Amino acid sequence: MMRVEERRLKRDYSGTAVAVVIVAAMIAGLVYRYWPSEERSIRRHLSNLGEALSLPYSDTEVALMTRFAALREYFDPDVRVNVDGQEIVTREALIRIITQFKPPPGGLVVEVADIRISLADDSMTAQVQLTASASTTNPATRESRVDTREFSLAMSNASGDWVIVKADGRVPD
Repeated sequence: MMRVEERRLKRDYSGTAVAVVIVAAMIAGLVYRYWPSEERSIRRHLSNLGEALSLPYSDTEVALMTRFAALREYFDPDVRVNVDGQEIVTREALIRIITQFKPPPGGLVVEVADIRISLADDSMTAQVQLTASASTTNPATRESRVDTREFSLAMSNASGDWVIVKADGRVPD
């Protein structure tokens, strides 16, 4: 029969071991999440682009202008965008088209998913495949509409920040 002190020592040891494992797992997760990586930087950049393109219906005109001005950081000045047969050849033309878009009642939510990245050996360019969905909800009928496109992007690391150089979008098969 084990004495009380031996049982307590055994229980304290196993609790300490579990705590050490949990703390080590948390530290490993934090290191993985925040360790600099070009792929994580591209993913974060594209996620932020989706958020910037999302338009709440309640945004004021000034808030929309600020949101649209921030879009410049995501695109190369000479970006080429092809979507549904329409070609846009500069960042300024792209921003102009986006600013003319009026959010529908209920707003617009843009989500970027299924991001697949092929980073070049020099880590200065990347080819990216992704799926983008734009969804709206009619506030009166609560009917949702989702428009999905698959995009192939060419991205470049310009001065430490990733920008889209070329984008080709199409309706998924």
